[in-house]
Amino acid sequence: MDKFGVTGVRNAWYDPSKVTDHVIQGYTKPLRSKGWETALLEYTISMITDTSPKSRVPVSKRLSEISCPVLVVTGDTDRLVPASNAERLARAIPGATLEVIKNCGHLPQEERAEEFLSVVERFLQRAFGTPDEHVFQAAV
Repeated sequence: MDKFGVTGVRNAWYDPSKVTDHVIQGYTKPLRSKGWETALLEYTISMITDTSPKSRVPVSKRLSEISCPVLVVTGDTDRLVPASNAERLARAIPGATLEVIKNCGHLPQEERAEEFLSVVERFLQRAFGTPDEHVFQAAV
């Protein structure tokens, strides 16, 4: 599973050469937990075979009910969840803001931390009138 995890992490980044050993360790450590694969399998099966009462409406059918400000951020080169999915999600939520970060994969908050924080700050300023001062700072 370590090989699967490392491949997954590298595929999540726009530029896999920038994935450090520290990043890989952070993402693959949970894969070494006893029974994680069983939990993933059970979760996947439950999502596919959803045996919940038919009266419960799926989340995907309720997105139009969201009435708070929503920011959807994606990388333009996300190989795990294509940007087109984020675009569909943003269209399904009334008034949602979509931001696509260029030359970025699945993890814009890590790959492009400064740009990601700028996007979030602008969104918060527009949505809630946050002061013009910088609220966030990327961890180095």
